[in-house]
Amino acid sequence: MTAQTLKGKIALVTGASRGIGKGIAIALAEAGAHVACIATKAENAKAVVAAIQAEGGKALALGCKVENGDAVTATFAEVEKQLGPVDILVNNAGISNPQPLLKMTEENWNSHMDINAKSVFLCSQAAIRQMKEAGNGGCVINIGSIVGQNAIPQTLSYCTSKAAVEHMTRVLAVECAKYKVRVNCIAPGYIRTEMIDQLVTDGKLAAEAIEQRTPQRRMGSVDDIAAAVLFIAGPGAGFMTGETLNIDGGWTAYGYL
Repeated sequence: MTAQTLKGKIALVTGASRGIGKGIAIALAEAGAHVACIATKAENAKAVVAAIQAEGGKALALGCKVENGDAVTATFAEVEKQLGPVDILVNNAGISNPQPLLKMTEENWNSHMDINAKSVFLCSQAAIRQMKEAGNGGCVINIGSIVGQNAIPQTLSYCTSKAAVEHMTRVLAVECAKYKVRVNCIAPGYIRTEMIDQLVTDGKLAAEAIEQRTPQRRMGSVDDIAAAVLFIAGPGAGFMTGETLNIDGGWTAYGYL
């Protein structure tokens, strides 16, 4: 996808077993980074690691429940042991399980806040500790969503968790600039992934309606998001921090139905 602008950098990607996370992990490896591919179970990320290694890249698969503080601490320690301190963190892990407000369960709320938002706090904290100790700065990229800015019915817990991610990005950027750590957020629109396909299959999402609502008349691709990650992680974005970059085909800008 790109020249090796990130050669030798240590990158960690959560939710790296499929979809956007898989595409990001492969793109970072193509750019020269050594990539820790994190999934709930290590075996889920082994195919991604194999694909990276087949192209001459360096990667490892680790299992981690990213909403668990002890598990996150142990995982980041293992990455530092095997690859070195993290230079680039991509907080991508997330879930989406739409429920209408009056039927929404406490479990639904908690799972979204834990996996989509709490994990960003825990992983960012662990990564920035390593970045500060190493003294070389670093880059944290949070994968939010345009629904953190746009209200979508029946997705209260998902929307709220993604809004939290976007504001965490700003707070972390301001607090950690003194460590030469940049923190930014990418807010994807509707990206064609396994998760989106499942929502379509379950009747919870109408693909054709989304494409018609999007000014570019299509859903985005995983490569669209991976390209944005490479830009933010690279030297060209060196003065960019605390920002949210919408990659949505014009969805958020478009105010007419």
